[in-house]
Amino acid sequence: MAEQEQLDHRRVHLVARNSIQSRCFLDMLGRHIPATLHDELDDALSLVCLDAETRAALLIDVSYVEIDRVLDDLAATHFPPTTYTALLNVARDADWSTESVTHGVRGLFYEDDSVELVIRGVQALLDGAVWISRKTLLQAAVQPHRERSSNNGGGHPGDDLTRREKEILGLICVGATNQEIADKLFISTNTVKTHIYKIYKKIDVPNRMQAALWGAKNL
Repeated sequence: MAEQEQLDHRRVHLVARNSIQSRCFLDMLGRHIPATLHDELDDALSLVCLDAETRAALLIDVSYVEIDRVLDDLAATHFPPTTYTALLNVARDADWSTESVTHGVRGLFYEDDSVELVIRGVQALLDGAVWISRKTLLQAAVQPHRERSSNNGGGHPGDDLTRREKEILGLICVGATNQEIADKLFISTNTVKTHIYKIYKKIDVPNRMQAALWGAKNL
C-alpha cells in the first residue's frame, strides 16, 4: 500500500505531438510511472505549478516545441521544488544544451537514446538525480550567468561559507551523494543535509544542480 501511495504521488507530464509514436512511448512510460500527454506546453506548465504535492517530471519534446519558446517559458515560470524539467529528442550537437541547464533543466535525453534509457533517466530525475553529462554541467558552469537581482550590491554570495561548507560544496560539484559525502567526512547524512541547506541559503540557489554549477564557477 505504501509503495502504491508513493507511485500515486509521482507523475510525468509529457509535452509532445499527439501521435502514435508519442502515445506508444507514453504507454511504456505509464507502466512504471503515471503519465499524461499534453499537446500544449502552457497546459503542462499550469498543472505542475498548481500541484506542489506531486513529484513531477516535466518532459518536453524539443522536436515539437521550439527551443527558444521552451527556454523563455522556463525562465518565466516559478516551479515548485517537486518539479523536475527535462528535454527530449535533443540533438547531440545542440548549441543550446548548456544554456538549458542554466534555465533549470535537470535532464537531457538525446534523439538516439533508447526508450528504456529515457525511462530509467526519468525515474532517476524523480528520485532527485540530475541526468546531464558532467561535460555539459561544467560548460554551463563556466559560461556567463544571469545575475540575480537579490545579489545586486553587497558582498559576493558565498563569502560567508565555512570551510566545511566549501568542502561539501566541492564534493557536490564532483557528483558525490549525501551518503558518499558523509562517509568521506565521517559525519552523519543528517549533518550533511543540514550543511547543504545552509549552503543553498548562503549562495542563493534552489537545488543541488544549481549549487554544483555555482561551485564549479566560484570555488
